[in-house]
Amino acid sequence: MDDAWFAIVMLSVSMYVLLDGYDLGIGTLLLLDRDERRRREMVEIVATAWDGNETWLILFGVAAWAGLPTAYGVMLPALYIPLIVMLFSIIARGAAIELISTANDGVPFRWGLAFGLGSLIASFTQGVAIGGLLSGVTVTDGVFTGHTWDFLNAYSVLTGLATVVLYATAGAAFLRLKTEGPLRDRAGAAGRVSLGFTAVLSLVAALSLGATPTGTHLSSPLRVVFFVILVVVAVAGGVVAWIGFGRRPDRLALTGVVAAEVAGLLALLDILVPRVVPPGLTIGEAGAPGATFVVLLVGIGLNIPLVLFYSWYAHHVFRGKYREPQLARPAGLSASAQALRPSGPPAGVPSTTDGAVS
Repeated sequence: MDDAWFAIVMLSVSMYVLLDGYDLGIGTLLLLDRDERRRREMVEIVATAWDGNETWLILFGVAAWAGLPTAYGVMLPALYIPLIVMLFSIIARGAAIELISTANDGVPFRWGLAFGLGSLIASFTQGVAIGGLLSGVTVTDGVFTGHTWDFLNAYSVLTGLATVVLYATAGAAFLRLKTEGPLRDRAGAAGRVSLGFTAVLSLVAALSLGATPTGTHLSSPLRVVFFVILVVVAVAGGVVAWIGFGRRPDRLALTGVVAAEVAGLLALLDILVPRVVPPGLTIGEAGAPGATFVVLLVGIGLNIPLVLFYSWYAHHVFRGKYREPQLARPAGLSASAQALRPSGPPAGVPSTTDGAVS
């Protein structure tokens, strides 16, 4: 039962990285673009699904708190600072997305800056939190006994930077899929640059993991074989992404990035399991009582299909390339809401001539 709950927690983490990773990456890339039309396209593409993507972060928090309470009680005080900064960054970028989307034209400077910096800081702090966790957490009798700033070290800064460029690569791949013209071409060029940095930083982080308390403990030949296969898949995904950033079909780059991300996450799990908080707290030690698991599995188990469906539906509704609308959009109505309208604005409602997603 403990293993099943750990699988639910890791599913939530993986889905968050895959989905919210690309829109955080788009926000980071927005800081590098000065063209108002392209910047507006980037925000509108994120606006269609960002809230659903972040639902997986909430599900992860609830699942870890309820199903692995000891691990949650250790990780939270160990990572208070990066997690608090991350949450404030996510709040700022969420407000910025909505306010930009309801603006009449372009991207207001202060909200564009909030969206870009919020995305960049959230990406970095997530990577720092992962690196701080992998660097080892001081635990005595199931209680965190380390210091507030233990998470901050050379390895966590390295993983923070690696996460930023990884998300930027995913964002570029998604823009490649969703756009045409100059933005698509810029996404391809940016994607290759960020992919190169991702490969280098990820390799350095992987090689440096052995020097941390977590170590690289592959306890059986089967694990070693599985790990090697996953590394090969990750490298192949990177090669596919590199090719996809330069040629059609446009989905090729995103396919390669997703394959590399999934393989990388599974390889990390292959090294960690059964440890849930390195270096020594295991899944069995961190789990809730058996009776609690049954109740929680029913509640969380019913929510997972709903969240999966919502994630699929949001991306299905806004599938295809970004298109400028032919109909005017009423002032104060977001582009996402306009795209879902079955017809033009009702008579008598003031309108503008701004763009939308369709």
